[in-house]
Amino acid sequence: MKKVLILAKTEYTRTPYDLWLKDSGVEPVLITSPKFYQDYARHIKHCFCLENYDHDDESLYDLTESIYQKTPFDYIFCRAEVDILRAANIRKRYSIPGQDVTSALCYRDKFFMKEQLSLSQVMMADYRRIDSQEELLAFASDNGMPFVIKPRLASGSSGVVIIKSQVELHSYLQKYNNQIVSMLAEDYVDGEMFHIDGLVVEGELTFIQPFRYVNNCLSYRDNLYIGNIPLDRNDKLYSRLVSSVKDILHIMPETPHFAFHCEMWVTGEGDIIFCEIASRTGGGMISFLIEEMAGFNIDKAWLLAECHIHQQSYPQYQERFLRFGCVCIPPSNGRLVSLPTEFPVEVRKTHLTGKVDEIYDGGEKSGLYLIGHVVEADDPKSVLRLFSSCYQQIHDAERWETVNNG
Repeated sequence: MKKVLILAKTEYTRTPYDLWLKDSGVEPVLITSPKFYQDYARHIKHCFCLENYDHDDESLYDLTESIYQKTPFDYIFCRAEVDILRAANIRKRYSIPGQDVTSALCYRDKFFMKEQLSLSQVMMADYRRIDSQEELLAFASDNGMPFVIKPRLASGSSGVVIIKSQVELHSYLQKYNNQIVSMLAEDYVDGEMFHIDGLVVEGELTFIQPFRYVNNCLSYRDNLYIGNIPLDRNDKLYSRLVSSVKDILHIMPETPHFAFHCEMWVTGEGDIIFCEIASRTGGGMISFLIEEMAGFNIDKAWLLAECHIHQQSYPQYQERFLRFGCVCIPPSNGRLVSLPTEFPVEVRKTHLTGKVDEIYDGGEKSGLYLIGHVVEADDPKSVLRLFSSCYQQIHDAERWETVNNG
């Protein structure tokens, strides 16, 4: 029986790899963190725990070597941003087919990503690699304000700062001066952000769907929700966004099987400006949304493609997609006193990550949330009303207790 090494950064109930591979002739061999290990170990025979999963690359590679010597694997799969380059390095070490290091770097590192696209017709904000205070000051002098500074390897809008004035620039330099390395600066784009998610199998685009963000990727910093609504194929932006992503996929390094999550701005003048693209499924509730609206688990389909397991068909756009949406609701500040026991009848799926009596300090990252919902209503306007209703249900003041940190 063939085996697939899986780097698992999600809980078992979200990604039950043993069930997805049942009767496929491929057996999972899994590495995960202490947070998720017990649940996976109850279902998967070859399951290993890595103590400092997010940051200890050296121990990961050592553990992988130990596993390979005893249980050689034929494929490698991961769905988290932190694992994309790691998985490519492991493939290289054991000559395993799949996304290589060059492709992983271009989809993972925002500077290499934009360099790959820089000679194409893809529209991008002016950008520059930043590794020192002097380089940041030079960019500010050359490009003016506002501009954005962000880590090249972060995800979920972590570490993104919008600099609007000299005062804010000075404050940023004082706070982060010794940490200004491996950063990217780019001109600020004033526009509405959309994301386009899809799947490539055997080099062919098998599924693609644009979505509109409700609020934006930094809304979590104000403890506001972020929502996602499918775009109507009759919307004039639909075909333009799809065409733009196809152009980007053609220019990026070729990879046989991968899911992607691409973010684009649309300005008031109608220009489509590239933000970034990742070779993974979208974060938050996006995978759940795709499954509820299309009857298609994009993570499972990607895993099967990576293991060369043929899937009969992939969903095409349907009008019913427009009845769906998903919302990710961050915590408030304080101790969570209670959670709702009932939700609006239109809620089709709920994913809860928080616990009563836990203390929270508001939103942490755009892909993280206290609770997420997939909803189905009559139309997009009704979906928006549901987002607000679900948000108010969690952020009711009676559910939160102020904590005195003094």
